[in-house]
Amino acid sequence: MTINSIKFYLLLGINLLMLGTLSLNAWIAYNDALHELDEIYDAELARSAKLISLLLTSRTLSDNIGQPVVVAVPHITDMGESLTVQQERLLDGHKYEGKIAFQAQQGDKLVMLSENALQFPTPIREAGYHEITEHGSLWITFSYFVPNHNLWVFTAQREDIREELGAHIARAQVRPILFMMLPLSLLIYVVIKLVLRPLQLLQQQVANKTPEQLHEIKLALPDELQPVQEAINSLLLRIRSYLEQEKRFISDASHELRTPLSILQLHAQNLSSATDPVEITEAADAIVEGSKRMSHLVNQLLSIARLDHLEAVSFNQVALTPLLHQCLAQLPPLLLDKVSWQLQLDDNCQLHGDNALLQSVMRNLLDNAAKYSPADGTVEVHTGFTDQQTIRICISNSGTVDTETSRLGDRFYRHQQHQQQDGAGLGLSIVKHIVVLHHGSISFAVNNRNGLDVVLQLPAVSDV
Repeated sequence: MTINSIKFYLLLGINLLMLGTLSLNAWIAYNDALHELDEIYDAELARSAKLISLLLTSRTLSDNIGQPVVVAVPHITDMGESLTVQQERLLDGHKYEGKIAFQAQQGDKLVMLSENALQFPTPIREAGYHEITEHGSLWITFSYFVPNHNLWVFTAQREDIREELGAHIARAQVRPILFMMLPLSLLIYVVIKLVLRPLQLLQQQVANKTPEQLHEIKLALPDELQPVQEAINSLLLRIRSYLEQEKRFISDASHELRTPLSILQLHAQNLSSATDPVEITEAADAIVEGSKRMSHLVNQLLSIARLDHLEAVSFNQVALTPLLHQCLAQLPPLLLDKVSWQLQLDDNCQLHGDNALLQSVMRNLLDNAAKYSPADGTVEVHTGFTDQQTIRICISNSGTVDTETSRLGDRFYRHQQHQQQDGAGLGLSIVKHIVVLHHGSISFAVNNRNGLDVVLQLPAVSDV
């Protein structure tokens, strides 16, 4: 078990909490017991004083012959704690007798006292409890006055009796804590290990995963670990989907690159064996066109790869109308002249996004709209506000739509009848990815001119 582990911190925390709680309870019980002992001994002093006063006042004090009555105190050697209670009771008294004393005075005359009070200093003639020191020992005294007989009775008890009993109580409180800490700690360790067992099983399941084995984890876990298992399964599902997507992308890219490479190789062979200038020119032109197509495909593949690893977009204010004019100016002249362009633009539209990425979106959509329109067809571009937070951009063309709109945007998807068109079927996939990064949406629908409507919903600047 390492120091930086949940098990260690749980064990340490619970043990410290248990030790602190038990110690606090022991301290409170110890102080409560001392308080009760003080009350008992104080009551005993008061009762003894009143008994002595009753004894003395019940007889004629003048019967004394002038000498005080001295009550003997047995001198018993303190043998420590080696004797039991029963053994101590067999002796001629008790070792604590030497620590209890009393005096009785009528006026200034001693009437009665205990033997160990002979050397006492003058007691305090003030009713109540007091503290005096005699031969280095602290005594707790009680002064009691009987006014009818002018009698003072003083009872005293050494403080170390209370300290000794307090030490007994403290040991009685601490001893169970010391004896129970180790077995309780071991029991807590076993319980923690059993409780954390499901977490260890989950860790083993995750550690044993390989890229080829990303199936879901199904363990009977406690309620607290169920969300963790669900989150891990969700992550595994996304990883599996991502890996499958990457495999499919690599396969499709390899397929798409294989065709232009084969064509380039064929034309290169023709060029190497051609002797006719016309054939040489045709082969060279074919190689140039094939190189352009492959360069375009590679650039799109790189764009897809960059977008797949792009987690955040740098959002700025982008004026939509200048952006569309700039994208139209970048189109090939043949596409610009192929169709009639009808623009209905709201100059107040300000997009919230990345200028370069939005330019790629508009350029791809305008290029496709013109490319898949018939000669002398029409492409319409409408912009406006859907609400204060959203801008709607609709790009429509005319022609004959013979493709599945639900599949538009899939990588490398191209309808069979469009295979003669330049491209690899990656443009709309790039567009969809960029729109998602901008928290927008894109939809495709057939319009009443049998063309295609592409509708974009993108955040406006007011959404910042």
